[in-house]
Amino acid sequence: MVVKKRAAVIAALSMLLLLMLSRPSHQQFSNYSCNCYRECYLGCKHAFPMLCKVVCGGSCDDKNDPVAACMVACTKDSLCGVPAAPSGAAYCSHACNDTWGRHGRAKVP
Repeated sequence: MVVKKRAAVIAALSMLLLLMLSRPSHQQFSNYSCNCYRECYLGCKHAFPMLCKVVCGGSCDDKNDPVAACMVACTKDSLCGVPAAPSGAAYCSHACNDTWGRHGRAKVP
């Protein structure tokens, strides 16, 4: 009897864990950031499509943390309804650190 209850509890916890791990990320851009990203991407996609996620993702952050915003952009196939040019996650993350990491957090005027 105890063994059956223990097995049921383990099965329930395993299912709960699987459901929690499969949830999509809650990191999203705000409306302001999405509008900025769309405008930036339209101007960027013809000149530097591989860097658009990095440039637009980091420069369109309303939380003053361009590195984090850039990293979020790197993890998305589509950001704010705009399909992004394919780029490897490792390359994109490295480019985020190179582009935005040196400057630290942006200062609010």
